[in-house]
Amino acid sequence: MVRMGGVRWLNLLMMIGLVACMRKPAGSGPLIYEGPYRVDLAVGQGLPGTDVRYLGLGPQGARVRLEGQEVTRLAGDSLEAEAQPHPTLKVRYNLRIYSYDKQALHAIGTIRAELQGAQPRAAPLPKAAAARFTAPVTYRVPKGGVIPGTSIIFAGKEEGRARLEGIPGYPYRNVGDSILWEGQIHPLVYLDATFRVLLVEDEWLTVVGTAEVWLSGF
Repeated sequence: MVRMGGVRWLNLLMMIGLVACMRKPAGSGPLIYEGPYRVDLAVGQGLPGTDVRYLGLGPQGARVRLEGQEVTRLAGDSLEAEAQPHPTLKVRYNLRIYSYDKQALHAIGTIRAELQGAQPRAAPLPKAAAARFTAPVTYRVPKGGVIPGTSIIFAGKEEGRARLEGIPGYPYRNVGDSILWEGQIHPLVYLDATFRVLLVEDEWLTVVGTAEVWLSGF
């Protein structure tokens, strides 16, 4: 079995994702989540939502089906694919194979989910997911605005604290406090988000954290 530094790759990808996310303010456009992703494909199994499939070990390397054709791949080779399991959801895999054998192929890289028309509602997470990953998120939310991907509203600043609406119980958060949200944001997407209050201003709330994305139903 041929291996590469999977753990180091994962740490590097998380740092890259965090830097990229820090540049994106909250907006009214599509919701985009991107983060590190590892997949272990047993023989005959494919990337969720795509025709990419591990066919088994061949004489020269891993036999993989890509875009309807068989190709031999080696450790370090790319494994890329796009899926559109719903008209308003696009998923992009950017992976590299780091090992394979007679039983399975292992790849690591990033996954990107872009969805339009999110309608967040509090709901329990599903029991299983077709694909699941954690993405870094940072948002600057205007007074009266909603934290993207949630139903939480920044109602304003009171006595130095953020007052929130759309959450059960105590509505206030100081700088450094956590904000939790769990629910469904799309027919095929669930979110388990953990934010920290970074800055509270009279007209703006800045939060940073992670969103565990569950892609389900395809």
